[in-house]
Amino acid sequence: MLRSLWSGVSGLTTHQMEMDVIGNNIANVNTTAYKSQATGFSDVLYQTVKNGTGAGDNVATTNAAQVGLGSKVSSIYTNITKSGSMQTTGNAFDMMITGDSFFVISPDNQTRNFSRDGAFTIDAQGSLVTQNNGYYVMGVMGEDGIRPGANVTRLDLITDATKTIGGTATSASYFRGNIDSLDGSFDEADGKSMRLEVFGNDGRTYTLKFNLTDGGDNADNTYLLSLSTVQDDEGNLLQNTTDTNINLVYDKSSGKLIDAGGSDNGIVTMTFGGGASMIGPLNIDFSNTTNYAGTTASHNSTLYLYKGDVRGLNVGYANGTMTGLSVTDNGSVFAKYSNGQTVKIAQIAVAEFNNAMGLEKVGDNLYAESLNSGEAQIMDVTADGGYMTSGVLESSNVDLSKEFTDMITTQRGFQANSRVITTSDEMLQTLRGLKR
Repeated sequence: MLRSLWSGVSGLTTHQMEMDVIGNNIANVNTTAYKSQATGFSDVLYQTVKNGTGAGDNVATTNAAQVGLGSKVSSIYTNITKSGSMQTTGNAFDMMITGDSFFVISPDNQTRNFSRDGAFTIDAQGSLVTQNNGYYVMGVMGEDGIRPGANVTRLDLITDATKTIGGTATSASYFRGNIDSLDGSFDEADGKSMRLEVFGNDGRTYTLKFNLTDGGDNADNTYLLSLSTVQDDEGNLLQNTTDTNINLVYDKSSGKLIDAGGSDNGIVTMTFGGGASMIGPLNIDFSNTTNYAGTTASHNSTLYLYKGDVRGLNVGYANGTMTGLSVTDNGSVFAKYSNGQTVKIAQIAVAEFNNAMGLEKVGDNLYAESLNSGEAQIMDVTADGGYMTSGVLESSNVDLSKEFTDMITTQRGFQANSRVITTSDEMLQTLRGLKR
């Protein structure tokens, strides 16, 4: 008789535990990246009231008679592999992982926890942290990226080193167009003037003024390009101490360039010295110029000077200040600068586990390694086919319809076990009444 009482008590305990799990799931239905839990039951020890027997000459086998002693909670497992739905936020630092990996989070830049909650922000020190508790988001600084098993550290995205970017000098330019052989402007003292704005290796802008003349001879296929002035971005004239005169020779018949400053490929390297030493060296390409008489009566030359090479490279850029940050699908963080440059400054790391269901929940949407989960495998999120999405968060994966259904069956199970106890009590009362 007492066995049924204790079986009923164990049934109440297990169903109460299941109700606790269901209640926690429903309470976290709107918690970012929450993973629902489920309860597993198993029976407990059995009491054998009759042993089984083997077959004899005249009898068959008999089975053992055993009475169970109730149930127990065998497991509370986390449905960690099922992703929640995508919730758009518009915040560039809200990240969602598609895949099986976890963000690496640390409260002190030493201890490692893990999370699927990608609600991040920048703190007062310029570090990438979680919005909920200000814990550091871990990764790798610089442009190299994340290799398997990499050592991760906090991501200091806005620092003195990243707030600005130094300029790069313009290293190429080119002329394009036709020098009209009948253009009379080249006979004047200054000839045809052209200006080119270039960047110095100090990131400042400088203006180079060139004069193209006929070279002081009677030939209509030879010209002289000379650098007349160098001016900085404040209007100051700078003294250049190097020879910057370039002789151009064209074929009289075809009008094609034959020689440019002694170079047969049309590219001349101009160096600068003195007050203009921060400029160049500058490779000037004349190969896209021609020299023939135009068809119009005015005979005006159509010669233009461009910064950079013909492919648009080696233009250089000025000094720049950070104007924004963005995150790509592999977790790379890029800084945008006022000079148009975009530079990778860090990458967010992720971790995977042999048994992610073995992770221990430690609160604040965080997990910790356990012996059952295995050691964290630090990696690039795209290494296993996953990716990150910026501007969205992962919602809870709680299925309310399932939770309410489980709640009904749990309530019925609790009621049934309660009935076992009351019925057992009534039977004991009947036995006690036999004494009267």
